[in-house]
Amino acid sequence: MAQKLKPATEHFPISDRYELDYLPGEHWWTSQHEHVIAWFNEIDGPGAYKRRSRGLGARHGYIHFQCAPGLLWIAEAVGVDPVLVQLAADAAAGVGRPATQCAAIRRVLPWQQIETLVRDR
Repeated sequence: MAQKLKPATEHFPISDRYELDYLPGEHWWTSQHEHVIAWFNEIDGPGAYKRRSRGLGARHGYIHFQCAPGLLWIAEAVGVDPVLVQLAADAAAGVGRPATQCAAIRRVLPWQQIETLVRDR
């Protein structure tokens, strides 16, 4: 998945706006591009949490990623209709914890939709 997303642009409007509004402050990443690529590069190894499982795959990575602007960035990067991406952002806006926001996004943008577009890249 990281290799498929790597050529994408660093910034997209919906994910950037969401991050400004709902995830302010300092972060180790400079863009969601950097954040998402790093996350998917770690899926095959122990990662930051010293996972015992390896080779968990893109589906696992998408379902377990707990950064709402990152999920929106993925959708924008693979070419999801911006109207749907905005619907997902609106569904997640201000609904509480990051996990809750991500769940709201995944209800609008399920893995199957992302997977289809990733395969076409």
